[in-house]
Amino acid sequence: MISQEKYRRGAARCVPPSGNMPHTLSPFPAPRLLRVSRLLLLLILLLTSCTPEPSTSALLVGELPPVTVRGAHLRAGGRPFEVRGVNYLRPSTDDPVACPRLQFGADGNCPWDLPAIQADLDQLQALGVNSLRLFLNFYVFGGAQLTDPNYRMDLWLERLDMFITEANQRGIYVMPVLLAKYPQDRFAPEDYTMALEQHVRPVVTHMAGKPGILAWDLFNEPDIGSPVDIRCWDWDNADFPLCFRLANERKQFIQAVHDEVKRLDPERLTTVGLAFAKNYFEPWEADLRLADVVDFYTFHYYDDDPYDSGRYAAHWYYGQGFPDDLQRAVAELAMLEPERPVVITELGFPTDAGSRRAPADLVDDLRLAQQTARAAGAGGIILWPFQDEPGELIGDLYQ
Repeated sequence: MISQEKYRRGAARCVPPSGNMPHTLSPFPAPRLLRVSRLLLLLILLLTSCTPEPSTSALLVGELPPVTVRGAHLRAGGRPFEVRGVNYLRPSTDDPVACPRLQFGADGNCPWDLPAIQADLDQLQALGVNSLRLFLNFYVFGGAQLTDPNYRMDLWLERLDMFITEANQRGIYVMPVLLAKYPQDRFAPEDYTMALEQHVRPVVTHMAGKPGILAWDLFNEPDIGSPVDIRCWDWDNADFPLCFRLANERKQFIQAVHDEVKRLDPERLTTVGLAFAKNYFEPWEADLRLADVVDFYTFHYYDDDPYDSGRYAAHWYYGQGFPDDLQRAVAELAMLEPERPVVITELGFPTDAGSRRAPADLVDDLRLAQQTARAAGAGGIILWPFQDEPGELIGDLYQ
């Protein structure tokens, strides 16, 4: 265990003219040309003092530069890049019960609605968002061929292209999550071919080299093995031997996915959205560390509300509550070798009926989470949308 001890959306800044610059023209008579020259100089100073600072928010319009890693920091276009994101689950006008996830039109309950998506993207851009995390359903993007050999995903890939283009035109990167809804009991070596051929290769080959993709998220929360056995809710449960075998198997599966993604799209960054930050280096006895597989570390943070997302406050390894557990999670990753950036790719607090937080508490806690993450060395956060309306979810957090 690692010791705890070791561990602007850029706004236009208008600076008044220098104190040495006269605020009025000289009281002494001067030729008209001199007076005009002074006025022009004053105007130039005012204009240049109001130019925008280099920003870590989205780079607007045109082809977005690739996101790269330098030490513990993300960069885009030669400048530091702080992720200010949202997990995009569906258009905000969709019924969350009938259509809980965007399926690009493959599900009849969730028709493709580009105008609704465009309206959301306009609002997200105005709120300072520069990154969206987007889940790619294994069955929509290829896996359905397991039961229907005539299944084609050309239209869904075309709509994925459309989504990414629309986001990029607003200065917003997209981070696709591969293998969403992948069967939780298919991680053995004999399953690699199925996962790679049905989903990973066609999707990554289609997107390889294209601009505007922040990174490939290789798998969502592989360290939660509760669909296999509830005792492996955290794969680092040393009290139950099955969990160690599960952790080893899943780590090797992710390495196989990583190697194939890097072969097909070698310049793109990779990560894995873990439920627990510590599982980049736990269990210690495993055959490999995920910390050695990815280009930057990402994990998810929920404290203790709602109960089924309460992963940190009640956890045996953490258990100190918010914000201490968040600080520890980031700080331990920030001190890992090799040094890599850290991003929290799911962070959120519900405010619906029965929740501990009211909307005013959400604003305060998201601000505290952002400050805590920054102070511990994180390179950004991606919010989980417990609140359907983007304005309610984000407020002025990214501005």
